[in-house]
Amino acid sequence: MSKDEKSASSGTDQKKHSGEISELLDIPEECEHGEDCGAKHLERLSTAFLASAHRWEMVVYPSLFAFIVLAGYGFYLIYSLTSDAHEMTKSMDQMTRSMVVMTREMTSVSKNMVVMSQIMGDQAASMRDMSGSMRSMNVSMNQMRYDFSIMNQSVSRPMSFMNSFMPW
Repeated sequence: MSKDEKSASSGTDQKKHSGEISELLDIPEECEHGEDCGAKHLERLSTAFLASAHRWEMVVYPSLFAFIVLAGYGFYLIYSLTSDAHEMTKSMDQMTRSMVVMTREMTSVSKNMVVMSQIMGDQAASMRDMSGSMRSMNVSMNQMRYDFSIMNQSVSRPMSFMNSFMPW
């Protein structure tokens, strides 16, 4: 495109935009008011601009307020997240120390369990001996019962005969 063609197209664009503005502001092509025509058109332009600015204010100011509120809330969330992470690192450090102590205690418990297992083995052997002794006592008691039964039969017949002579 040459320079002349560019200036011709930009002139056409300017006329096109000024025509659009004239249509929006309802400006006739030829003004019948004379010299006051420019001032009235300027006043209409400023009125239209103020109305447009007022519409933008109705959108921009609440949006700006919402953005400030959301930014403040975002700051609060980030701050509380960092403080929570700090507390969590403290808790993890304390938990690590507790795990070391618990490991030592578990080693001690393991040693005690070995000793208890040996003691329980000794106790099981003692219980086997005691069970054998109880069996032999049971056999002896059974023998004593048998002997008392024999003795009862031996003594009761003559005593029964003798008791018949006794006054009581």
